Amino acid sequence: MTQMEATEAVDMEAMVGGRSARRPLTLTAVVLVVVGLSPLVANVLGLGYLQGSLTRTVILGMAAVALDFIVGYGGLVSLGHALFVGLGSYTTGVLLYNLSSGIGPGANQALVVLPLAMLVGAMLGFGLGALALRTRGVYFIMVTLAFNQMMYFLFNTLEPYGGDDGVRLEERNHLGPLSLESDLVFFYVCFALLVLVVVGFNILIRSKFGWILRGARDNDLRMRALGASTRRYQLMAFVISASVASLAGALAVNESQFLSPDIAHWTVSGELLVMVIVGGLGSLIGGVIGSGILLVLEELAIDLTDDWQFFVGIGLVLILLVARNGVAGVILGKHRNV
Repeated sequence: MTQMEATEAVDMEAMVGGRSARRPLTLTAVVLVVVGLSPLVANVLGLGYLQGSLTRTVILGMAAVALDFIVGYGGLVSLGHALFVGLGSYTTGVLLYNLSSGIGPGANQALVVLPLAMLVGAMLGFGLGALALRTRGVYFIMVTLAFNQMMYFLFNTLEPYGGDDGVRLEERNHLGPLSLESDLVFFYVCFALLVLVVVGFNILIRSKFGWILRGARDNDLRMRALGASTRRYQLMAFVISASVASLAGALAVNESQFLSPDIAHWTVSGELLVMVIVGGLGSLIGGVIGSGILLVLEELAIDLTDDWQFFVGIGLVLILLVARNGVAGVILGKHRNV
């Protein structure tokens, strides 16, 4: 069968699946509205101190959405996405630190720094993706994990930027004439970018690109027999995912105003994967839901005990026992009592 016939088959599948796509879109809209209103509600209730946690939820949710794009829709399980978060963080943080300290070329304009962070992430994503996609399954996971730790140790060697101790940044980026020092303004900048990311990914997964990507996930040999260049689509998906994860990293270093290699540790990759699974694998918005759940569990557990990680683990296990397809899966009626 020719490439044209393959894409026609994909178009037919997209038309048939159109109705079933409405419920996920409704859930996506509801979650985004709730997230968008959350800081205003928190301020009304006298919970303004939660502003930082809400911003981190949005930023990590963005990274989790990027990861879900390749895991849930492409079947490419990566334990290396903290690499791209760290890369975006260091691209932005180094430029900010250089500008304030005068030790090298620097910049603080978000319209320059954020696209640059995405470009750097996309370039490394292309190189890593091209190599990792020569493997499959657990070998793909191990390649991404190995590169993640290589970059983590590289960041640790950057002594001008604090090495393994990290370094404090004096300011956040500026968005044109607008300063992002206000936590509320910064939240809504991050939220606007999250909305763009979610909308963009939803457009992709409902296009020929998304259907071929899912077809490759389910039966790669069949898709190639139909004439689809699955490797090319998977590589493109990996590059897009890497660039968005780097954007999240650039926002994360702005939020904390602290540049540290810890953000690139493989455990951060693990946390992102947990967010995706808990929120609902293959739902996109599940990444945001999972981010919120994980951060809420951490905040509650930290207030109660020094052994908070143990209790967070228990909470996650209980959630997964009840919602085996993630929270989004339960809401959308995809829960299976198996």
